[in-house]
Amino acid sequence: MSHTAVELHGLLTGYQGRDGSVKVSGPLDACLNKGEMTCLLGPNGAGKSTLLKTLSGMLSPLSGSVTVDGKSLSDYSVSELAKVIGLVLTEKPAVGNMKVEQLVAMGRSPYTGFWGRLSDYDRKIVDDAVGLVGIGPLCGRPVASLSDGERQKVMIAKALAQQTPVI
Repeated sequence: MSHTAVELHGLLTGYQGRDGSVKVSGPLDACLNKGEMTCLLGPNGAGKSTLLKTLSGMLSPLSGSVTVDGKSLSDYSVSELAKVIGLVLTEKPAVGNMKVEQLVAMGRSPYTGFWGRLSDYDRKIVDDAVGLVGIGPLCGRPVASLSDGERQKVMIAKALAQQTPVI
């Protein structure tokens, strides 16, 4: 059994601009192992978010490949990918007057079906994620009222509630 969760081979990240491809980083070769934490450091504008968006399937690589649990990222459907990768970015979520607990519960959406109704099991997972991150006192508050640090904790709880092998 492989201990590799994510593999990058010749990965070139970037965007398609008006004048063609805009390279942001790469080519990159790396292996991220199961049960390990990997830290991604760099100055503003270095391409960290672009890399994370590429690894999560939000952006397509300019070239190269990403493999998650032995399967090419491009072979995952959107719903399959939502059960494999959880992503926490620094961008503010556009959630209007949504309460903290509702946002954390959105992490269960890959499992709740079209109507998004939470089962007792889903509610337990949400409660566990809230407890792990220590944001219980925030649950009744609107997300818009949170500080940046509080909002990041909520987004981490949402990713934990998603129960993916890769965050």
